[in-house]
Amino acid sequence: MKKLLLASAVAVLSITAVHAAPTVYGKAFLTLDVQDGNDAAKEGDGVETRTQLNSNTSRIGFKGSEKLTKEIDLLYQLEYGIDIDAKTNYDDEGNAKNQFYARDTYLGLSHKRFGTAVAGRLTTIDDYVNYANVTKGGVIGGDNVLASFDGPRANNAFAYFSPTFNGLQFMAMYALDEKKDGGLGDGRDGFGVGVKYEPNGAPYMGGLSYIQAAGDFRAARLSGAYALNPQITLGALYQNTQFGKDSKKENAFTVSGKYKIAQTPWTTYAQADFVDNFDGTDAERSRLAVGGEYSFNKATTGHLYGAYLQDKATGFATEKAYGVGAGLEYKF
Repeated sequence: MKKLLLASAVAVLSITAVHAAPTVYGKAFLTLDVQDGNDAAKEGDGVETRTQLNSNTSRIGFKGSEKLTKEIDLLYQLEYGIDIDAKTNYDDEGNAKNQFYARDTYLGLSHKRFGTAVAGRLTTIDDYVNYANVTKGGVIGGDNVLASFDGPRANNAFAYFSPTFNGLQFMAMYALDEKKDGGLGDGRDGFGVGVKYEPNGAPYMGGLSYIQAAGDFRAARLSGAYALNPQITLGALYQNTQFGKDSKKENAFTVSGKYKIAQTPWTTYAQADFVDNFDGTDAERSRLAVGGEYSFNKATTGHLYGAYLQDKATGFATEKAYGVGAGLEYKF
């Protein structure tokens, strides 16, 4: 009987060792936002002026790895977005979608010397080359840079990340357009390449990326950051986007700064965006955003922010919008 119990215990321990439990992680981020102006209908669900409770990139995920050989590990991640303040979530175009919508979900292999390859639904690699965005929450224009193309997710995608060599890392991705709606473009596969340099202990970092897809779509990005001291960090980004042969080339610029107030839980920030030929049209879009973050602890952060957004288009009146917001973010 004792031998049977010992054998059972060994078997259980062996299964546990081979099939490690996944890490459960996530974020709950709620903000209360007030927006006004003749441009406010472009945000949220199209309401001109109304106080809104917004869920901002709230999510839950499961990730982990298992050793296959001495140098190769299997990697996996299943991550889903959740709109924690409502039954229905809306995408960037205002279309309703169900809860637990897929974010980055993938299966892959990692080799100690040759790097990591993953496949699934993936964020495009230009998102890894963004040292300028400091906005958080339900800020007007979105919590990102204002470039029309900015880190979307591609279905049926493959990505490769090289090992880091003295702070230098190379990236590449390919997206299959299986049904003319799943890749980076409509009717053709898309691909991207990138490189970033983040040396340990250096006050600077930077990178560049290039994405190409159907209809002569191309997006080239250059971004970097520099820490003036332990309290102040400056960031910048430039992106040139070609939407097609007959469209204008979009030029997007972002500059930002963060200031960690010494001996306090506060960090303040400011970000200025300017986009010429926005979305390939004869229009300009600009925004100024300011805000602050209060760190209660490693998991919980309070947010305050405000922003002013302006659109100018040839032959049309200038549209203006402004908004303020506050919220609480909890990561687990």
